[in-house]
Amino acid sequence: MTSFSRTINVDMDWIDDESFEIRGTLNDNVHTVTARFLIGFPDYVIREASSEITRMPYDGFCQGAYSVISKFVGERIGRGFRRRAAEIAGGAESCNHLHTLIFNMGTAAFQMNYMAAKRKPDVMAALHKTSNDPGERRSMVMGWMPQLRNSCFVFSEANDALFDGKGDEQDEDHMNSESGETNGKVL
Repeated sequence: MTSFSRTINVDMDWIDDESFEIRGTLNDNVHTVTARFLIGFPDYVIREASSEITRMPYDGFCQGAYSVISKFVGERIGRGFRRRAAEIAGGAESCNHLHTLIFNMGTAAFQMNYMAAKRKPDVMAALHKTSNDPGERRSMVMGWMPQLRNSCFVFSEANDALFDGKGDEQDEDHMNSESGETNGKVL
């Protein structure tokens, strides 16, 4: 039997063409925390922010940690947001559970780029056209969203060769070296 369980849920909805709402909930055996951001699109600037704790170990005290949420208004979700979220909600003025929730909300928020793209038939057609060519698709997506550069393994500049065909030989050499074969090369 599980002694402790935590779930984090993030929901996002368009408000209009220039903004969306992101709502997060963290529930566990001890805490229920909610947060909400109204975010501009495509600039990702937080226009409104609210949060609440309704289940907590120190009723009447834990709520004091949630006033920091107003410091998120004007912040931009993008590169550096995790660090900024830690500065605002990750210390003694706030609540670690609120920080955890906001971290997850910030990570999920960027997916609205994909949701916006799905609303445009020409974008979906371009994505479909490149579905069999990962390199071309990757290049096209980075052209639309240059902020993806170095945001993960797929968009890492260190892995460019994997997508332009130059990485095939390197990958084969790496796989062969793991299996003990070297193709005559000194490793």
